[in-house]
Amino acid sequence: MPPMKCPICHTESLNEVTLSTGLRAYQCTHCFGHWISSSHYWEWLDSRAQDEAQTVSQRPPIHLKPNLSLLPVSDNNTANFCVDCGRLMRKEKVGRGLNFYIDRCSHCHGVWLDQHEWENLELMNLHHQIHYMFSKAWQFSVRQERSTIQKTPA
Repeated sequence: MPPMKCPICHTESLNEVTLSTGLRAYQCTHCFGHWISSSHYWEWLDSRAQDEAQTVSQRPPIHLKPNLSLLPVSDNNTANFCVDCGRLMRKEKVGRGLNFYIDRCSHCHGVWLDQHEWENLELMNLHHQIHYMFSKAWQFSVRQERSTIQKTPA
């Protein structure tokens, strides 16, 4: 496999890392963004679902902290090309309390996350829902959320 180029830095600087137990990704040594291939993400989701099915009765419910301290994100503002297949990626806003965009290839469905985006997705317990974020329903809810925030008096 030829070295993968970072879609932001355009250098062959992606090294394999583990983002979460069982989730292989590639991190840029310059901008610290992450590439997650679709196949790695789905394998991780499947293994996570199996693990949760086995331990669901033993684990207390997850409650989010009301005052989460999110890490700063420097969203890239450029059109980016897929690490795996070279096609143009699509940007969509995450929403649900997160004010950044993630990039996803419309062809192979790999995802690019800028520095700290994965960590913030984990803090908000949204890291296992990336595949939904590009759906019409999710983006509709993002627009509704934005509309509600804009209408709220300060």
